[in-house]
Amino acid sequence: MKYFIKSKIAMSIAGTLSLGLALPAMAGTLDEIIVTGKPGSGVSKFESTVSVNTLSADEVMKMAPRSAAEVLRAIPGVRSESSAGEGNTNIAVRGVPIASGGSKFVQLQEDGMPILQFGDIIVGTSDQFLRLDDTLQRVEVLKGSSAATLASNAPAGVINFISKTGEVEGGSVTVSTGLDYDLFKTGFEYGGALNEDWRFHVGGFYREGEGAREVGFNASKGGQIKANLTREFENGYFRLYAKYLNDSVPTYLPMPIKASQDSISGFDAGSGSNISNDLRDVLSVGATGGGRRSGIDNGNHSDSTSFGAEFVMDLADDLTLTEKFRYSQNSGTFFGAFTASIGGATDVANISSALAGTGANGLGYISGANAGVELTAAEMANLNGNGLIQNIRTFDNDLESLNNFTNDLQLTKSFDDMTVTFGYYKATQEIDVNWYWQTFVQDVSNNARLMNVYADGVQLTENGQLAYSQPDWGGCCTRDTALEADLDAVYIAINRQVSDALTIDASIRYDSGEATGHYSGGTTVASDLNNDGTSVGQLAETYVTFLNSAGTAASGFEYDWSYMSYSLAANYELSDDMAVFGSISKGSRVNADRLGDGGFYSNGTAADGSVENELTSFEFGAKVDEDDYSLFATVFYVETDDVNSESTNANGGARVRGYESTGLELEASTKIGEIDLRGSMTWTDAEIVSSNDASIIGNTPRRQADFVWSLSPSYQFGDHYVGATLIGTTDSYSQDNNAYTMDGYTYINLFADFALAPGLKLQMSVNNVTDQIGITEDEGQIHTVDGNDYIRARSITGRTAELALKYSF
Repeated sequence: MKYFIKSKIAMSIAGTLSLGLALPAMAGTLDEIIVTGKPGSGVSKFESTVSVNTLSADEVMKMAPRSAAEVLRAIPGVRSESSAGEGNTNIAVRGVPIASGGSKFVQLQEDGMPILQFGDIIVGTSDQFLRLDDTLQRVEVLKGSSAATLASNAPAGVINFISKTGEVEGGSVTVSTGLDYDLFKTGFEYGGALNEDWRFHVGGFYREGEGAREVGFNASKGGQIKANLTREFENGYFRLYAKYLNDSVPTYLPMPIKASQDSISGFDAGSGSNISNDLRDVLSVGATGGGRRSGIDNGNHSDSTSFGAEFVMDLADDLTLTEKFRYSQNSGTFFGAFTASIGGATDVANISSALAGTGANGLGYISGANAGVELTAAEMANLNGNGLIQNIRTFDNDLESLNNFTNDLQLTKSFDDMTVTFGYYKATQEIDVNWYWQTFVQDVSNNARLMNVYADGVQLTENGQLAYSQPDWGGCCTRDTALEADLDAVYIAINRQVSDALTIDASIRYDSGEATGHYSGGTTVASDLNNDGTSVGQLAETYVTFLNSAGTAASGFEYDWSYMSYSLAANYELSDDMAVFGSISKGSRVNADRLGDGGFYSNGTAADGSVENELTSFEFGAKVDEDDYSLFATVFYVETDDVNSESTNANGGARVRGYESTGLELEASTKIGEIDLRGSMTWTDAEIVSSNDASIIGNTPRRQADFVWSLSPSYQFGDHYVGATLIGTTDSYSQDNNAYTMDGYTYINLFADFALAPGLKLQMSVNNVTDQIGITEDEGQIHTVDGNDYIRARSITGRTAELALKYSF
């Protein structure tokens, strides 16, 4: 086969396109070739001016991850709250705040292109359209530095999931099943050369089952297929690629747990959920005010069709042209059960304001063996061994369109000791999301069931429904958001080899754009929604909120932005095995739909200072690369401005914050005989330095731990190996007011790989082997019932074991 591409071109292009590694390598080693933030030429991690972390596909599988976001917990400096399932994950780096859902300051990419242009779209986060399978080649993480100049809306970092492209001929078929949970998955991948000039790779998966938590039905169902085709030339290549994802997974939202952070009797915080089988057929208000049916079995449903191409050509010995584009058609649903409040079954009237004045004093199940029978006082007092009920608000959202287009055009010119890259970036992003809400009464148990409410024997509700709305929130959150954003950027990056020991990188980027659209809320009325001929025949029909695009809550909007970003970095080799590096960068990101959620629009105009949020980053590090070990240490300082919103949070509304964080990242690896040991640790000291709420200035940002660490030992014997991954965190505060502390925890994942025959392996993984409870977020409110305190929180999933049979050929 022809030589794939001249080395100089390959490294230059991969630096600006992939923002990642040119070759897969084991994390922690410093001789691997990288180009992250290095648009000029590829260098080793030891010679690079930037801080980069990598995970090969083999390392990812050894971690026994149950989602893409869970993989990131082993990367130093990355905070990934992987407790929501496959999607809706909160991700940040280096003390940058998680002041909302998603990854506001970090961009998730697939094959060097953004999955979404904005990482914190409400109920539409980037990881919802990302799935792990055997097509993965490696994961690359760039923090700070040139992330601010080589991508839009990513001043804190870029996380890139890179696919196989057929360089190595072969494939695999994998069949896996949960041993202590219900999930069956089959996957395949194959790639290689078609002839001297063409190569390809194709793969995907399909799975079905209940999922990692108990829900009572097949909540995980679907899969994806990915393919790429590459044509190689003497002086470049042309590649086409496509992905089709159609997958539903359960959404795990905050649920009841003891304030002591222990499981409630009858409800396991690690394996239970507040997802009820009774919510699979729900009546709600449609966009026109009529009836609409939905169901929690839709869950987090992601439907994505993506296709793109990249063209790389060496026009002359020192000039390279690159063109890369992707179009993604994204839609789906987001249906989850949120525990809005916790109360006592014997005090049912206080579980919701909708029951005020109704005389509610009884409960009965809507399904099961005792359906339709009102419970006795004694049965309510000891309901499921805990005597608790919960007010459930259903996040019932239609993701009508999150379509986006990205184009990146680049020219790279090489000189004797310098490389210059000029680029033009063009992108669009649609955000069209409708929010519908319902309110229900539900018990607190591993087999969650809805409950009807009674008043002296008279049934007040139907199918456990209190409202076609959210009366306890004043009907705030029924909404229609439609936004179209246009993004433009020009950038230039320079790499200069000053001497044999000193390398300097400099880059600058100018971003501009505009967004237009509308934002409308709802109107609450009494209505015979179920069309049973009885005007307001049930309690729920007195609280019916429908979208009102012409009402006072409606607003058209238009805003624009422009800002400059820069990065300056250097690396100096003190010796053949020791180097120091440093960088300073400044960038911004643009807000999107959360501006409307936080009330930052006034008469169709965004408030001053609300559109662009700035981040400044400094880092200084040292690296040692000896024959039997490697060490990477980085000191960082980050300043972040944040304008955000969380209308459904207890301390929600408009948030204006300024943050500072200082920290240290350590990453090390060593190999002793057949034992491979690698680990990482991050220390972060973060502080809120300004706020529109003066009472929290000086506090620690919510959910930011002082120490986060990981340790991964593995042992190979013959063709077999076993390994473990330990991930730990110290205490953190649940909210910015620092009133409640979430305990630190450590959990352990185990992995074993046994060679049964040539090409045939039996693999077993156990995630969270000790069944550890680990709270990743808490809503910031204590609920006291009969003298006992409870919170609403998300914990990491309890123990799950999986067995897989993999044949490679």
